[in-house]
Amino acid sequence: MTAPLAPPSTARARLMFALAFVHLLLFAGLIHRALTATVSQWELDAMHAGLFALWPVFALEAAWGVYRRDRTRPRRPAVLSALLVSAIPPWRMAQPDPRTGLVWVPRIGWQTPGKALFKRLEKAFGGPMLLFAFLILPLLIIEYTRADVVKESPALALGLDVGIALVWIAFATEFVFKASAHPKPFRFARERWLDAAIVVLPMLEFVLTRWVDAAPLARLLKAGRALSPEQLARMQRLYRLQGLFTKAWHALMLLEAVNRLIGNTPEKRLAALEAQIAELEEELTELRAEAEEVRAQIQPTPPAPLPEGKGEEHPRAPSEQHGLPTLSPPSLQGGGAGG
Repeated sequence: MTAPLAPPSTARARLMFALAFVHLLLFAGLIHRALTATVSQWELDAMHAGLFALWPVFALEAAWGVYRRDRTRPRRPAVLSALLVSAIPPWRMAQPDPRTGLVWVPRIGWQTPGKALFKRLEKAFGGPMLLFAFLILPLLIIEYTRADVVKESPALALGLDVGIALVWIAFATEFVFKASAHPKPFRFARERWLDAAIVVLPMLEFVLTRWVDAAPLARLLKAGRALSPEQLARMQRLYRLQGLFTKAWHALMLLEAVNRLIGNTPEKRLAALEAQIAELEEELTELRAEAEEVRAQIQPTPPAPLPEGKGEEHPRAPSEQHGLPTLSPPSLQGGGAGG
């Protein structure tokens, strides 16, 4: 008999959640601050040092989770989860425990991923995320209508970057927890493509603009050296790319704010209920198919029918075996009377 699994460590879950959230804060500062003109070198050094110092902790803890996983379950999901956390450490905030499959959620403790937890998180995130979605409006107004003032005031530029980063952190945290709690995370990401785009687009902007390698150009500008025509063209491509991603992200944020505002209309509610009914019907079909497979394993296999004309032969009477006529009881009685 298999021994019951030990409950996961709450202290370790709290520690890893805190470290993952700190990593998210540093990463948000990097992608929303590092490419601005007002960022200082000590800010960049601090963010890079923090990210590099935290990454080995997540990698080692993920590897240890694969080692201590539940051996009765397939190994592949645990390995994929560990690789995801190693590549994106903030995902560790809501990573299911590899041994029990439970998710630790602040204030409510260990929970089983599924529809019940997902609905609970939907309700918990609803009000605060609506506030964060509309918080982007004054930030965008300041950025587009007071651009000259922002350029001349490093403090205002820093406050604007921090405000936008906080909005992104809120959306990233919500997405991580809801995707981890959903019965089918990939379907959730596909259905909530707008939320996924809001989280991924700034990361993609940072990676692509870094790939253009603007650091050498920035150092030349700070040194006061003239740029060659090729370097100028490269710098222009960089700014166009960055501006395109920034405008696209701002547009998605506005669309998300409107979507969350009108998300409780009867039409939206009906569409959500119909999608839920379709999902339940699909799940019911899968359960019926699985029940048929189990029923086929339980029921004995019926014997194969014999070929026609080759049925089981009945034993013949001794008189039939020797070719003698068979006398019926009346014939016997008649013969006795005549004698």
